[in-house]
Amino acid sequence: MLRKCAAGRVPTVFKDADVLPSLASRAIAAGVVLVVVASSLPQPAAALVEKIVRVCSGQLCPFFRPSFSIPDGWYEDMKTGQRLGLRVFVPIGQTFESAPGIIYATARPKPEKMDLASLVADHHDTWREKVPNVTITRLADVERGEGPAFQHYQFIAPNLATQPYERVATGLDNDMEGHVFVVRLVLTAKTEQALKESEGTFLAMLRRY
Repeated sequence: MLRKCAAGRVPTVFKDADVLPSLASRAIAAGVVLVVVASSLPQPAAALVEKIVRVCSGQLCPFFRPSFSIPDGWYEDMKTGQRLGLRVFVPIGQTFESAPGIIYATARPKPEKMDLASLVADHHDTWREKVPNVTITRLADVERGEGPAFQHYQFIAPNLATQPYERVATGLDNDMEGHVFVVRLVLTAKTEQALKESEGTFLAMLRRY
């Protein structure tokens, strides 16, 4: 979950090195947004998690980058993503704050002795702890280019006024050294209509992974 604060959206809860995916605010700090448009960078040839080292609070911090392609008609908001430790995708012509729907991706090291089903169940428990009235519905798994299918769920939380609708897909992936990561792609929307309008893009990103 990302909560409202003066600096913008920041993770509220980290559990088993993953972010609870819900957005309580779209406020961001003033400044120039560094973006990458789909056509400006080569797209990943295969699904792998990349480790990128960046400077944060005067220290070197690892950022694990899931290799989702930037969809047509969208751009990657690099500045916001680097600040939050996510990959953030926004429709062209919109901003992280103004867009009715955005997509973001995370990759976190997989805890030992936990399979995908256990990870998903743990994630849902965290959601229910923070948002007791959330409705979680399992949808059809989404097949991907390589590897096991993504488990796909819908979250509806009426009390989260700015983003009561979310789709969350969870899967596993490796890095070049064979370490296993939990990969999540999240579509978060302010309205049901915005969710439906971005659903096709969200599913296409999963299938191409």
